[in-house]
Amino acid sequence: MISIVTPLLNEKNYVKPFLENLKLLYGNFELILVDGGSSDGTVQEIENNLHKFPKNVKLFKTERGRANQMNKGVEEAIGNILLFLHVDSSIPNDSIGLIEKNILDRKIVGGAFIHKFSNEDVFLRFLNTFGYLRSSISKIFFGDYGIFLRKDIFQKIGGYDNILFLEDVELCRKAKRYGKLIQIKRNIITSPRRFIKEGKLKLTIAFVLANIMNYLDFRPKFLLRYFV
Repeated sequence: MISIVTPLLNEKNYVKPFLENLKLLYGNFELILVDGGSSDGTVQEIENNLHKFPKNVKLFKTERGRANQMNKGVEEAIGNILLFLHVDSSIPNDSIGLIEKNILDRKIVGGAFIHKFSNEDVFLRFLNTFGYLRSSISKIFFGDYGIFLRKDIFQKIGGYDNILFLEDVELCRKAKRYGKLIQIKRNIITSPRRFIKEGKLKLTIAFVLANIMNYLDFRPKFLLRYFV
């Protein structure tokens, strides 16, 4: 079974459409929601909508921090495959089956989908194209690519590093030591809300800078605002 793990922090407006999308998924899965101390009514919104959701849903609370929240979710997961999914992203209806089919190959330890923004202009389309070229070659994925991983490999790695940002990049780097990561040729659709809020060029520069700093094992706190 697949355990979908989703970290939450002040996501009230995205909870309902997120749950509605997951209701359309085929296959056997559980959903684990981990709130990091929301103050906007996110938890109440979840509780108000759970009766509409026929699948197994668990809600937990822990300290703020995406890595910490996802590690908590894995602790509570019963599936042998993990799928880390952001609340502002949606995946194809047959995603569960696609993941299970690919993971049957024991050489494959995990992977992700092809990232696509829900609303695109020329600049965002360029970012999608560049992101696809980068990820298809490196097999290093960001969190909004829908990273999936065998649970035993996640445990061998030691889970997500509790770092300020780009914990997903570090997870992929470590996972590749144990086997192959793949990219399923289907789109995961993600909201460009952060690019709209922060400014497209400004946020892109921040991401590039963060990746360089991460490579040097230096993560200045002023960049954290772009990742939470």
